[in-house]
Amino acid sequence: MSRKNYLIMAAVAVALLVAFWASGSLLMFFNPLGLLLVLGGTLSAAWVAFPRTTLLGLWEQMSGLRQAKVLSARQLVELFYQLGRLRRFRGVRHMEELAEGNDNQFLRMAVAMVADERPAADIAQRLEQEMDFFLARRESQRAVLSFMGRLAPAFGLAGTMIGLIRMLHTLSDPTAVASGMSVALLTTFYGLMIANLVVLPLERKLKEHNRAEAVEMALITEGAVALAQETNASAVAARLASFRYAEEAQAAGPRLNIKGALESLRAVAAGLRKVSDER
Repeated sequence: MSRKNYLIMAAVAVALLVAFWASGSLLMFFNPLGLLLVLGGTLSAAWVAFPRTTLLGLWEQMSGLRQAKVLSARQLVELFYQLGRLRRFRGVRHMEELAEGNDNQFLRMAVAMVADERPAADIAQRLEQEMDFFLARRESQRAVLSFMGRLAPAFGLAGTMIGLIRMLHTLSDPTAVASGMSVALLTTFYGLMIANLVVLPLERKLKEHNRAEAVEMALITEGAVALAQETNASAVAARLASFRYAEEAQAAGPRLNIKGALESLRAVAAGLRKVSDER
């Protein structure tokens, strides 16, 4: 996560601590049994519901989220412009040297297929297949957080039921009644806070990151296909620049239809080639 996100989380934590302190002792908001019930129940249910590989993939994605960098549309336009010039003036093999300096594995694979002079249709099919598999894995990992975000308040409510049952069985003992009421109220509080302050914000962050990766991979696919068709560098840059609206749509929030955008972009590229041939 970025420094901005850490500052926001720190500000929220300070605000909550101040609110708890103003309400009385901080210890009255701590109940280990209730916290164990909510956290343990939510994590156990996620472990049962999802395969181990998906859970491990989610952990790896969350661990590397801070270092993960997605290339913007502008960066990819400039990169493929350079690749197009290298292909034209120095040959396809020199493109691989430039791509190897990038950490993006999908980009390196696309450029390697272009350097191997594979047909454009084969490159498009292979990259789109790889993109579908990659995004499917990402979506299954994000679904874990969505699932946990729904379960945490439910386990909080279950803790409330347990606390009320305990309280009703100990009405003769005022101390036990107070303890049962504490569990009943705090478990609901824990469930709501964990879901709405931790799990669901992380799920939303992963969703936006996955969407950015989808745009990046779609641009790389189109750039590789254009290079395989021996399109000149300026035409490749123009072809990718017309796809920038996808990045703007991503920032605006609507769900991006990657395949529909690819088809529209190819239609535009075909029109540009037709006009170029007529000239």
